[in-house]
This record gives sequence, C-alpha cells and structure tokens, in this order.
Amino acid sequence: MHAPAARACRARARCCSAMFPRMRRSAPKSSREVAALLAARCVALREAVLAALAAPTSQLRKLAGEWSPAGCGGEAEFADAFAQTIAYGLWIDRLDHPAATSTVVGAGLHGAATPGPLARALTAAAQHRGEIAEALTQLETAVAASATAALGEHGGLYLYEEFLAAYDGRLRREAGAYYTPAEVVHAQIVAVQQLLAAEFAAPLGFAAPEVVTIDPACGTGVYPLAIVAHALQRARESKEDLATCASDLAANLTAHELLAGPLAVAHARVTRALLAAGARLPAGGVRVVQRDTLARPERGEDDGRRIVVCIGNPPYDRRELAETDRGGWIRHGDREHGERALLADFLPDAAIGKHAKNVYNEYVYFWRWALWRACEQAERGIVCLITPSSFLRGPGFAALRRHMRAVLDALWIVDLGGDALGPRPSANVFKNVRTPVCIAVGVRRGETVGARAAAVWYARLPETDSREAKLRRLGALQSLDEFAWARASDDWEAPFVPATSGDYSDWPRLVDLFPWQHAGAQWKRTWPIAVTRELAERRWRALLHADDRAAAFRETEAWTITREGIDLFEGSPLPALASLPAEAPTPRIERIAWRSLDRRWCLADARLGDRLRPALWRAHGPSQRYMTTLLSSGLSRGPAAMACAEVPDLHHFRGSFGDKGVIPLWRDRAATEANVTRGVLDVLRDMFNRAVTAEQLFSYVYGCLAHPGYTRMLAEELAEPGPRVPITRDAELFARCAALGEELLGLHSFRGGVVEGRARCVAPVSEQPRAFEYEDGVLVVGSGRFAPVAPAVWAYEVSGLKVVQSWLAGRMLQPRGRTSSPLDALRPEGWTEALTQELLELLWVLERSLALHDVQAEVFAQIVVGELVAASALPPPTPEERREARFPMP
Repeated sequence: MHAPAARACRARARCCSAMFPRMRRSAPKSSREVAALLAARCVALREAVLAALAAPTSQLRKLAGEWSPAGCGGEAEFADAFAQTIAYGLWIDRLDHPAATSTVVGAGLHGAATPGPLARALTAAAQHRGEIAEALTQLETAVAASATAALGEHGGLYLYEEFLAAYDGRLRREAGAYYTPAEVVHAQIVAVQQLLAAEFAAPLGFAAPEVVTIDPACGTGVYPLAIVAHALQRARESKEDLATCASDLAANLTAHELLAGPLAVAHARVTRALLAAGARLPAGGVRVVQRDTLARPERGEDDGRRIVVCIGNPPYDRRELAETDRGGWIRHGDREHGERALLADFLPDAAIGKHAKNVYNEYVYFWRWALWRACEQAERGIVCLITPSSFLRGPGFAALRRHMRAVLDALWIVDLGGDALGPRPSANVFKNVRTPVCIAVGVRRGETVGARAAAVWYARLPETDSREAKLRRLGALQSLDEFAWARASDDWEAPFVPATSGDYSDWPRLVDLFPWQHAGAQWKRTWPIAVTRELAERRWRALLHADDRAAAFRETEAWTITREGIDLFEGSPLPALASLPAEAPTPRIERIAWRSLDRRWCLADARLGDRLRPALWRAHGPSQRYMTTLLSSGLSRGPAAMACAEVPDLHHFRGSFGDKGVIPLWRDRAATEANVTRGVLDVLRDMFNRAVTAEQLFSYVYGCLAHPGYTRMLAEELAEPGPRVPITRDAELFARCAALGEELLGLHSFRGGVVEGRARCVAPVSEQPRAFEYEDGVLVVGSGRFAPVAPAVWAYEVSGLKVVQSWLAGRMLQPRGRTSSPLDALRPEGWTEALTQELLELLWVLERSLALHDVQAEVFAQIVVGELVAASALPPPTPEERREARFPMP
C-alpha cells in the first residue's frame, strides 16, 4: 500500500479510537444494546486491521491472503470478515464461559477443541495482537461488561441480526440476515421428520444414514443446530447408538453461508454439538462451508440413491431484470459449459411481460435451486422452506407452480400471513418484516413424476392471531395432521390455494364480465398533481423558470426532460421539456380521480409522468365511468369497488397496491363500444325477457360490490384476489340492485347531483390549515368547524384508506406523504370557498352512501340466497376483448 494510503488508514484508526474513548459506561441490558456496542467496537477493530495492513511488515497482511473465510476478496473484505468473526467469537465465548475473562487468548483456548475458522481467527488475533491492540482491548472490555442474562432464553443465538443491522444495515439487507424464530424452525423440522418416517420409512429422520440434509443459507447455524438436537433426541428415544448417529449427521449434514462472521460461529457450534455426542468428524471437519448456493455447483457429489432434504429460510430480495442481478448459475446458467439457466423453468412464456419481474427475486432463485438439488438430482427428496408467499397466488408465478407440480408428488402449504402493508393486515412471525410468508414442504417419492400434477394441500393460520399466538402454535406442533387442510386445484398453473368455499367459486369473475382492465395513471412524481387548477399552473411555470429544470422535474430512468413525448389525447408528437421556452403554454389541466372520493387536478401531459396510460385518456369522454378495485391483492373492510368519472390514478382505490384494477364502462370516447364481454347482455336479455344495457349491468355490479356488506360476508373468500359477482335470475332483484348501483355511481363520481346532507360549515376556515381533528361529532379543520359529522362518516374506509382523513391530509399546509421535487413546496395560497364546498360535498356523499349501504346489504343477502347464474353459463372473454382499446395514430 502506498504511503499516503497508509497514513489515511492510520488516521482513520486514530479517529475511530477517539470516537470510542475509555470511559465508565453502564453495562448494556438488552440484546439491541449489546449488538450496538459490539457493532461499534467491531467497526473500530475493522479500521484498526485496515490500518495495520498498510504496514509492509504486517503479519496480518500475510494472513489476509491465506485466511479462508475472507474468500478471494481483498484487504477490505478480509478486515471486515476478520473483525466480525472475532467480535462474534468473543461474544459466543462469553455466553459459554460467563465466569471467564473475555479475551481472544481465552476464547481461542476454549475453541481449540472445535477447530475451524472461528478458532483460527481468535488464535491469529492473539498472535498478532500488537498490530491491533487498542481496538482489540476495547472490544474485549465491551464484551466482558455485557449482561448475558438480558438476552432471554435463546441467549446470543439470534444476536447476529441485530448486530449486523447496527454494524452495516445495507449488508444486512443485501444478505437477507433476518433470523428465524425457533418456533418456525421447530415446525419445519417436525414436518420433514414426519414425511421422512411416513413416506420413506426412515423413522430416525435426519439421523438416518440414507438422509442427506442441506441448509442453503444457514446464518449462525440456527437450522443445523436444531436439526442436530432433534436428530440426537430421536436417536436416544429409539435406543440407537448416539455416537454412530452423530457421526452419520456429521457426514450427511451440509450448511452453506456467504458471510464470514455467521459462518465461523455456525461452524464452531455445529462442531461442538456433534463432538459432544461422540461423533467422528469427516476429514475436513463439519460441512458448514462458505459457499454461494446459487453459484455453479461443485461436481462429484452423487446423492442419486439417497434421500435429499433441503430445509431453511433463504434470503428475500427483489431483483430487477438487470444482467448483473445476483442469482448466479440459477439465474444465468453457464454458457461456457453449455448449461442453461434453471430459472427459465419459472419464467412465463412472455418473459418480459407485466408479471415476469416478480420471478427475479432471491427467494425464487433458492426455490429453483432446492427443487433441482433435492428433486431433480436425486430420486427421492424433500424441500421445506419458509419464504414470502407471493408465489402461492401471483399471476407471474404460474410457470413456477407448473414446475413444482411436475417435479413433486405432494406439496403442503402453511400460510402464516404477515402482510403489514396490504388491505388485510396480519401479524408476521418475523420481527420487522412486512411481507407475508408461508412454510412449504414438498416431497418427491422417487416414482415417475410429471405425468400428473402434484397434490397440493393448503392451511392458513388465523389472520386475527397475534405474532405470539402464531409462534405458540408452531412451537407446539407435533404433526402436520394438526392443521385443517384443504385441497387446492389440480390444474397445473392454478394458485396453491383451495377453490373458494360454497357457491362463491361458481360466480362470474368481475374481470370476465368487463374484460378490459387497465392500470391507472402513474406519474412517479407528485408535483403535477395539485388540489387546485391554479396551483397546477403555478407549478408548470415554476418548472420552466427553474435554474435546474431536470432537478425540478425529478428525472427517472424511464423519463427525462430530454425525451420527446406523445399527446395523451390525440397521439401527436410533443417536443422535449428541455427545449421549451420559459413562456411555453400550459398543458391541458384536467380533473383526475386521485383517491377514492378525492378529485384533484393534474397537468395531463405524457412528458410529466412515466406511465400515464394513453389508452385511458383516449377512451375518456363525458359518458365514461370507471370502477376501481384490487385484482391482485385481497380486499379488506369497506366497499369492494369504488367509482369515478375522471381518469383514475394507479392507486385510486386505497392509496397503494395499485394494479390493473381500473375497469372502464366504455372502450371509446364516444361511448359506442361497451367494455362488456360479447354475449353476456344477450344471456341477461333472454333470461329477463327484456333488454339489459351495458350501463345497467355496470350499475348492478356496482350495487353488489360497492358496500361493506360484500367484504364482510365474503371475508374468507376474498383472501383469493379478484372479486366475483353473484348475478341473480330474479328480474326484480336485478332491477333493485341496479337502481342502488346507479345512484351510488352518481354519488361517487360526483356526476349525479349531490344532495345536501346534515353536515354544515359552522365556523369558516380562515387560512390554510396545518392540522385537523375529530371529536364528538365535530370536524375541526384549522380554524374551521364542520358539524354534525357522524362517527361512521369520519371512519369511512376503503380497504384501509380512511377517506375523509386522506382527503384532508392532502390539503394541509404541509401535506402528508412523500415529495418528489422542489415544486412540491408550492402550495395553495389559502383555503378557498371552493375547498369548503368540496369538503361538504364529500361529507354529504358519505352520509347518503352509508344510508344506501344498509339497503344494499339487504338486497345483496337476498341475491346470494336466490337462484344465480353460474359463470359457466356465460360466454368467456376473447383475447381481443382483453386487450386495451386501440386508437389510430395521426
């Protein structure tokens, strides 16, 4: 290393020493405090190692080129791995020997009986202490001062997640280092053990000599340690020789890990557990190895006649379609060796289609690897993973489901829920994880597979259960038979969930009645949306006069100010924003349906948004109406659909989770071509002996869906995304429901004439308000007062979106939510009478809606118990009807 670089490293080390001076501190009393202290001392040690490496005579430099956990990385990678391993090794020694003084010498002596990377690192640190003495001493002191009793029953087994979050949050996220609760590990082990005994006559399970077990991402060894403990307990109960079973485990249990710190700890702990049982270790030690599971596999291992078990919790990380995407051999294959990318088996036919991006996810890569390793490289195998549950239902995973049904004989799914952000929130078994998860265990019996689809069984923990209740259930599990299983469809690409209960599955799907659905407009920036027309125009002028037009615009990869555009309405070309003079005319300012019952103004210019959906704008006219809903997420409380008369935003329905959930009534601006599947109106005409128009069917469907009674009655069924519609054979009921829907359509689109309700403005809003609140029937908006406002109006909800609160939040002086550019700082110059009137109209619409909802619920209950039209009695949509409307270009 050059002298300037060496000086910089030494200065950095001195800086870190200054950051952590010796002082009397109270001992950390929680795992988070312990992790934070360890992380801080580990950072200082890492910097000290880097500084030491700068010296030409450093012995650590030689070690950096030899030490195996550092892999083939450079000095920075070595310093990071070395510091982490020592920090965590000292902590583990503290747990195991709480009465001993915490030193690398002592920890190295204690670990000498379990040779491996951890012992080597501690020994090296003791031998070369002089090069890193100060940082090492502070780390030893911090470990010695930590209170181990505060870490709960699992001690330091799960400390690494919190340590890594404090040490390097980015690395933690990239590595997917989120520990698995012991109760989840227990449930997975019980499931595999039961299948090994029942399907393969291997009652010893993991300890059976014919069983090979692989954890593809072991972290600090939670799964391998639990497997060893479970297998040895099984051996004791079966009166088997413990040392022999432990030796078989040592030979047959493999664990992979990329990060050096947790790898070293896992290696030491698994080694210790097996040696304590009298195991003879393989020549190279336990098979806890540093390996990228997704890289090209090492050849030479032949488990073709054995039972291969893949079990674990692989990392989750959404990846885009870039060629640099991690995924290694699974994602890219190996052209040099003529090996195809195995991920291709999971890709839909049109691999760059709307949903293909969902497959480019690390947990999907691990699923593909596990199926290949356990079910395609071996005659018999079991795969048991806990992963995000998006593959159960998502349309982008149809090919994945087909492949899993082909290579497996049976598959059991335990849906654990855990969607913290969706319209149906539930507790997650993982802390700080918001993505719903499931345990899936599949078996290949060794018979011919692929001739018929695997049997898929599904069970779900109650959504209302707390995290603690779910963990108690999993921790107490003794058999898969304790779950209430329901059989899923045998169709090759069908979701891994059962058909909906009762007659609901016979109802026509909403998307089969109205075959063209579209995503709403998506700007990818917030400033082109304004609460007044005047504000939209001011922001346009500010954009053109900005010193840095690109920054004010907020460029993305998809759209920059140098890109030319196309007129949304006519399709004619538009010059790039960068070329416009400062006084260029303002684009068309149009109303937009921003959120449910919340209309705003927008600069309707394709150059200002990444995906403004020209097909919607060109089909927009005075007679157009839209229904919005969720088609790929489950619906929650409130109406299942909402209407508007303006082009909707992508997230119109509930403010998030937008998909292709915009359903127009008409396919053209002149309202001459209805968006209704050809032949459906004919069936209704023949059944009722009178003509039924597209508008009447639209109103009837809205009458069925647009009330809380629908989601309340069908809460279980709606866990499967995409609402269905009961079509009554009773002409009178059809007419009553259509009349209710027609009135609601007029209310919710603000096109039917709003009738005054009870709410009044009893004190005017004198200036732009900063806050609002509600109490005892009074809505306070800044200095203004609105009353009476019923509690049900204030609480009105659309799958989690509080309508009144959302409307007000966007009109405060400092609105809630994200901002995208300096132009967002431009706000209305004051509260206007027009805003007061809009707020009153919103309150009146909700008052009347609530009254209609009671009648809707009664009519809906009569419909569902009566005679209905089966989906099979209606003509299916054609591919052409599903495509978006086409318009001639100039």
